[in-house]
Amino acid sequence: MKPFEEQFTAWVDGKLTGTALAEFEKRLAEQPGAVAEKEDALRLGEFLRAHPTAPNLGNGDFFNHQLMQRIAAEGPRPVVEKKRVAFWSLPRLAWTGAFCLAVALMLYETMIPTPAGVPANDGPQYFAQVVESWPCDPSISATTVYSAEDNVTVVWLDGLEYLPATYALN
Repeated sequence: MKPFEEQFTAWVDGKLTGTALAEFEKRLAEQPGAVAEKEDALRLGEFLRAHPTAPNLGNGDFFNHQLMQRIAAEGPRPVVEKKRVAFWSLPRLAWTGAFCLAVALMLYETMIPTPAGVPANDGPQYFAQVVESWPCDPSISATTVYSAEDNVTVVWLDGLEYLPATYALN
């Protein structure tokens, strides 16, 4: 409570005395309806003392029903809670996957260059090329022959001694 209201309650109850009573009554001069309010509060107190209990209702259930209907009509409407949907629902997950796949294909095509002049899958994918050969013996020469028709590279060695097929390599 505010200090004025506390002092007003104490004044109505007759608990203000001495200088506190004098100072409060000076402040009451500024409040024109204060004396009438004190008289009303005193009359209400006397009435409540004379009639300590409420009268019995003849039809209490009807009164309760009417009261509950008024409260329901005047009160706020009940809030209907919306069903919370997960962020990653199945359709959203499918669209996100398709988008990521499209971005990956675009990056693959733009970021991985293909050399110009290389035919696209005309022959076998595996290709061997002999760049250089160093025989240990100077009397041996090594040459390579590539056949594009058969897709074969042959290493021809001249100057080696003949080894029979039955010679065991251990």
